[in-house]
Amino acid sequence: MTKTSSHGPKRVGFIEMMGVPGSYDATVYDHLEDKDKEGVWFQKRFGHVDGIAINTHNVCIGERLPEVEDVDGLVLAGSYNSVHDHTPWQHQVRAWLPVMRTSKVPILAICGSHQLLANMLGTDVEVLADGPYAGTFPVRLTEAGKVSPLTASIADGACFQFANTEHVVTVPQGSVLLADSGRVPVAALDFGDHCYSVQFHPEGTYETLGTVWKNKAPDLMNNYHDREAGDQLVENFLHLVAKR
Repeated sequence: MTKTSSHGPKRVGFIEMMGVPGSYDATVYDHLEDKDKEGVWFQKRFGHVDGIAINTHNVCIGERLPEVEDVDGLVLAGSYNSVHDHTPWQHQVRAWLPVMRTSKVPILAICGSHQLLANMLGTDVEVLADGPYAGTFPVRLTEAGKVSPLTASIADGACFQFANTEHVVTVPQGSVLLADSGRVPVAALDFGDHCYSVQFHPEGTYETLGTVWKNKAPDLMNNYHDREAGDQLVENFLHLVAKR
C-alpha cells in the first residue's frame, strides 16, 4: 500500500521530463517569465488547489526521483524525447514507474509520459504520418470517459492543447480508452488504480504549447487558442489525490 501523509496537504510530485539541456531548442521559451522551467509553470498554475503541496523533480538534469513514501500523487510531464530515444533518464523512469504502480500511487502521465506508459505495456508508438497534430483540438469522450473522475464536469467535445509528432497506436492491454481526438485515436487512458494518461497537455497553455513550433513550424502557432479544459482536468486529478 502507498504510504501517505496523514496530516497536512497531500504531496504531489511533478516530474519534469522536457529533456537534457541542449537536446531541444530552449530559446523558444525565452520570452516567458520562467523560460523553460515547466515545474515552475505547473506550481504557479495549480499551486492554489486546496489540500496539496507540489514538489518538482527534474530527472533530465539528474534530480532524484521520489520514493513511494515521498509522494501521495504524481504528475509526469511531456518530453521532446521520443520513447524510442532510450536516453539514460528514460531508462531510469522505466525502472522507477513499476514501483509507483505497484504501490498504487495516483498518476497523471502527459504526452511523452502517456506514450512511455503505453509502450511499457507493449503498445507501439509511431510517428504521425501526416505531420504534427498541433493545436487546440476537441476530444471525443468514450462511455468510460463520460463517467471517469478524471474528466468530471468536462463536456464531450471540450478542447485541449496538443503538440504531438508521435502517438500511441492502440489501447494497451488492461487499460481503458477514455478519449480520442482527430488523428490521435488514443488520447486518454485509464490504467486502473487512479493511474491515467493523456496525449494532450492539460498542464500547458496555448502560449506554452504554441511556442514549441516557433522556429521549426511557425504556421502551426495559429492553431492554438485559450478556450480549453486543461485546468479542469488537472484540478480533477489533484482533488482526487487531496481526498485520498
